[in-house]
Formats: sequence, structure tokens, C-alpha cells
Amino acid sequence: MLNPKGIEMNKEKLSGGVQSLEVGLAVLNSLVEHNAPIILKDLSSKLDMHPAKVHRYLVSLIRMDYAKQLEGGQYALGDQAWRLGLNCIQHTDVLQLVQHLIYALQSKIGCGIQISKWSPQGPLVVQSIESNRPISIVTKVGSIMPLVNSAAGRLFASYLPETVVQPLMQIEWDKAKREHYNINPNTWADFQALKAQILQQEMAVVQGDLLVGINAVGLPIFNAQGMIEFCIVALDSEIYFPLQQGSEKLAQFKQEVAAINQFIRHRIAS
Repeated sequence: MLNPKGIEMNKEKLSGGVQSLEVGLAVLNSLVEHNAPIILKDLSSKLDMHPAKVHRYLVSLIRMDYAKQLEGGQYALGDQAWRLGLNCIQHTDVLQLVQHLIYALQSKIGCGIQISKWSPQGPLVVQSIESNRPISIVTKVGSIMPLVNSAAGRLFASYLPETVVQPLMQIEWDKAKREHYNINPNTWADFQALKAQILQQEMAVVQGDLLVGINAVGLPIFNAQGMIEFCIVALDSEIYFPLQQGSEKLAQFKQEVAAINQFIRHRIAS
């Protein structure tokens, strides 16, 4: 049993903390909230802190890979910060709830499986399962998929508000124009026509747009509010994953994903 003095000491421990750590996390939080490269002066202004002090904390964050300094002198989130965020995304309730169904799906169709969640930069790959082929296409976890010409990108771009996705798609179109290569659809008007088709079919299809000879199909997983929670993409060579009308593998993929959505609805309802 603690005596009064012991209780006092215990309260002191609980109420204590490391002030320098809290300040460092405040700097990190500002980088997260800004969500874009920022110069030291602007970051200091956001924090209402002297630039020299902010710089000292940035140096420590950079050493631990939670921040990085770009060539132009701006500061941005480092790889460790992205890994931390990715780890949190991977452990969201809905995704964890259906892990057994995702692996069962992959074993049934044999294709590679890619799970993407939305991030401020675009579709973020949070899980990747190899196909059963000797040579398979593996997307690195943590990759940001393009919006215009990837199955995950087209799916999210169709289901999310236009104010969110159009600026990001315009960046991709501007880059393609600047670097003299073509991506389809190549205008917002063209995408609108494709979007109508995607929403009608609840499916985004890519045939060789990113990799020649590789087919990819993205299907949505919905949350309790009926909004897209994450995207499941099946991808394989056009030989093993044909997409023409009557494709048994495509039909099986759609059936299994429909079962996952139904499973989530029933679990949420109960």
C-alpha cells in the first residue's frame, strides 16, 4: 500500500514528461499537417518559434529519418515518418478484419494482389501479395500509384470528390506534357467519360497502361458509410488474367470481392 508520500511521487511521474520531446513532436506534427515541402522561415512562423530553435529539432528529426532536407533547402517528411503512417494504416480495423479473406482470394485466383488506401499524395500501397507464377509483378509497399493510368488510381479518382483528385491528376498531365510522353485519359473531360463507366461497373480496368502485357483490375471495398475504404487490385499477365467478356477469372475475382464487402456489412451491422 502506498503511503501519502508515495502517492505524491507517483502523481509527479504521471504528470511529468520530456519537454524537448514534446517540442520535437510539435515540429514533426507541423510537417505532417503542412503535407508539402516547406522552408525553415515558414515552418518557424507556423510554430511561432525562433528559426534557430526549429532548425536544431529538424537536425535531430533528420538524423532519425523522420524528416529530410530537399535540394532546394525545403524540409519534408522522411521515410521513417511515412513508415510510421503506413504501419498505422495497415492496422486499421477493417483491413485487419478481412485479412483472411484477402489471402483466400489470392489463393483462389492466383494473381498478384495489391491493397491501396487513399493518402494526400494519391493511392498508397499498403499490402502486396505475389502471384503464384514463377515470375510475378510485385508492387513495393509504400508506393504511391498514379491516378490517371493505374487501376487503383482510376478507382479512387472516380469515387472521391473531384476537388480532391482533379488537382493531383492535373499534376500528372502537366508532367507528361513537360516530359513529352502520353498518358490516357489525357484530359479531365476524357476522364469524366471513363469515370461514368467505372462507377457503373464498380470496377477500374488497366490493360498494359503501366506495364506492357500486364492486366490490372481494381475493385472498391466500402466502409459503413458506403464510401470507399480501400481498393483491391488483381494483376497478372494478359495470358493468365484475360479480361475479355466471359473471363472466368475476372468473374471469380469480382465474386470474391463482393463477398468481402458483404462480410464487412454484416460485421458492422452486428
